[in-house]
Amino acid sequence: MAMSKARHQMSAPAERSGEASGEAGCQPGSEEADGPRHEDKSTRSGLLAAALTRENLQRAWQRVKANKGSAGVDGLDIARTAEHLKCAWPMIRDQLLQGTC
Repeated sequence: MAMSKARHQMSAPAERSGEASGEAGCQPGSEEADGPRHEDKSTRSGLLAAALTRENLQRAWQRVKANKGSAGVDGLDIARTAEHLKCAWPMIRDQLLQGTC
């Protein structure tokens, strides 16, 4: 096929006709395109409770230890953080679930 017979793709919307066709036509947008979904409080608290399960947190803690996690802004290393969480975790968890932390 000769290059002179090749069609050129239209690059700007102004070159296109006013009629939309195909899947991207004038159909209403999907829910994903409408912006952030607002979940009710029970859904959020359910997700948070799932994230805060003992098994999930133990897996996360093992990953931190395996990666030799460094001290946070409080200056506590992994060993000191573990000791702190033994006493403080129940209160921290309750505050997270109540939205007061």
